[in-house]
Amino acid sequence: MLTFVTWDINPELFNLFGREVRWYGLCWAVGILCTSYFVQKMYKYEKEPDKLFDRLFLYVVVGLIVGARLGHCLFYDPVHYLSNPLELFKIWEGGLASHGGAIGMTLAVCFYSQTIDKKKINWKQFSIFGLIGLILGLRLGYCFFDAPEVYLQSPFKMLMFWDGGLSTIGAFLGLLLGLCVYMVYLTREMTIRVLDRLVIGVAIGAAFIRLGNLMNSEIYGGPTTMPWGFNFVLDRNWHLPLEMGGAGELPCHPTQIYEALIYLIIFGAGMYMFYKTKAKEKRGLILGISLIGIFFSRFLIEYIKYVQEPFEIQMRETIGMNMGQLLSLPFVIWGICLIYNSLKEKK
Repeated sequence: MLTFVTWDINPELFNLFGREVRWYGLCWAVGILCTSYFVQKMYKYEKEPDKLFDRLFLYVVVGLIVGARLGHCLFYDPVHYLSNPLELFKIWEGGLASHGGAIGMTLAVCFYSQTIDKKKINWKQFSIFGLIGLILGLRLGYCFFDAPEVYLQSPFKMLMFWDGGLSTIGAFLGLLLGLCVYMVYLTREMTIRVLDRLVIGVAIGAAFIRLGNLMNSEIYGGPTTMPWGFNFVLDRNWHLPLEMGGAGELPCHPTQIYEALIYLIIFGAGMYMFYKTKAKEKRGLILGISLIGIFFSRFLIEYIKYVQEPFEIQMRETIGMNMGQLLSLPFVIWGICLIYNSLKEKK
């Protein structure tokens, strides 16, 4: 039997000219390289030209990093970062969100697919999608960011636009999401085909990123009596009393390891489906299964995690979910739709 683990690993790998280089950054780099390696192998297996993968790699890396940073800033603390826009660029101070990274990668693949398919943008549809996102964002942004204690208890009030209450931040986010949805719609055939391959590599990359969170002693779960509980002695919140939102110096769930193991299983399942079955011939099937596996497991594990931002405590009390769970739901729904369509579609 394991005893409780005292986790006192220094998050700093080494210091370079006064700037610390962390294990977290190394894990990110290894994760990106592993993703690149396995996706490139799939491209070669299908005898695709190398130049197609090289272009895809550039698009995806930029989309991942930009999306992960903007996701953290806009989903978890939009007021602060939009009031201090220069801090958006201070990525070395920490703050990356997996949901934002997923959105960024998807949008990057859309632009990549558009360069391959040469599909022209229908500016009328583009404007309609953007306008719908802007209108919904105006209202929903106010409900979630400005008065969650009122509207999360009575969700139907969110639709009462005449009641007053609009958010410029929500409008901005809604506009961006509306335009992202249009790009997915425009390039859906090529985008889903590419994501069917990319998501397999992304799963192992995500496992390394969660190990980076472990090295940082961050994003862990609540107290546990299980013998594999971790004492995160280097984290300030671990020392805080339970009544102050801390761990009370009790062993906690190493949810970073839980998630990493799940992502490795999803990676193995994706590789098996790609190489040993005809799943890759069903457009969207591998992507749909992977999305459900990644984000539904994330949804469940969030129940034993500490929240990342204080406002999520109120979210849990009002709607029973935190921000991470709320952002996971659209990906789970998309995964279900992809599986349904792939099984219904002819070869």
